[in-house]
Amino acid sequence: MSTKDHPDWWRPVGGSNAQDSTLERRSLIWNDDGIEDGTVPAVFFTQATNRGKFFTRGCRGMMEQIQLYCIGDGVDTITLRYSPHPCIGPLGEVVITPAAAWAWQPFDVEQMWNYDSLFIWVHECEAAVVWTYDATLPYDGHRSLDAGATWEDTGTRPFIRAVMTGETPGDVPVSGIINNIPIPSVAGAVEAGDLVNVPHGVDTDILTMHGAGTLTELYMMFHTSVAPTEGLLAVVYRIDLYADGGFCFRIGNRELTQSQTLRVGRNTIGEFWQTFTAYDRTFIRIRPPVEFRRSLRVVAYQSSGAATNVAGGVFANMKS
Repeated sequence: MSTKDHPDWWRPVGGSNAQDSTLERRSLIWNDDGIEDGTVPAVFFTQATNRGKFFTRGCRGMMEQIQLYCIGDGVDTITLRYSPHPCIGPLGEVVITPAAAWAWQPFDVEQMWNYDSLFIWVHECEAAVVWTYDATLPYDGHRSLDAGATWEDTGTRPFIRAVMTGETPGDVPVSGIINNIPIPSVAGAVEAGDLVNVPHGVDTDILTMHGAGTLTELYMMFHTSVAPTEGLLAVVYRIDLYADGGFCFRIGNRELTQSQTLRVGRNTIGEFWQTFTAYDRTFIRIRPPVEFRRSLRVVAYQSSGAATNVAGGVFANMKS
């Protein structure tokens, strides 16, 4: 629903014939019962996460605010994430600290939203925060039982709104498969992992980057410089990548050096080297062509003979 009439989507290229196509639309995008501040809702969620609301058309413009009808204690927070649709990772998030009264709690976003659709969901919710929904048509609620990997529809209307400006009267709809030239709609991002203790011979999670994007570079530093060896019980250093929950890439010292024993080397997508100082270290730096829609998980493996600390970081171009 909108504070203005719905756009005339049957004429998407020329825009609405009831509105000047050169002027922006300004809308409160919503689908709820019109509840007003101070009203106690009939039903509500307590500490519910991975539940969201999907607006399918007419959202491209400047996203001014995200609003949630909720109550809290002025201390505990609730985190909302947003993306173009339920099958893609977050392109942004907001954190709201609701006051101790039922109200539409706003969070200023003030960023361009270059997509026709908009999916908003609750990612985290602390104990004192309660938020609202109802079970009245038209439904637009969705929930995930696997932390956002997949979503299912529900017979609910979460009370989540978006305040938009700069909207167009209509956009060209796209469906099927088309040839296109990618538009540079990306923002650089870095995800750094703290020191993680990696046991000998055990695949160990180092960090996870959430969102949708393309990996540009990854580095890993093992706090050891035990030389690689060959044989059944060889010393190896390795990185595994999981995109959107699925295994997609593996590389280690042997691929990077083209040898089972060399301590330094490189190939077309990365380098491996060891240092021998007061702070002996083993490094892997790679630039594999990995794209992801929801998350990129980095796993390290080492068989140096003992546990060692590992730290790393990921650089990526994120869709925005």
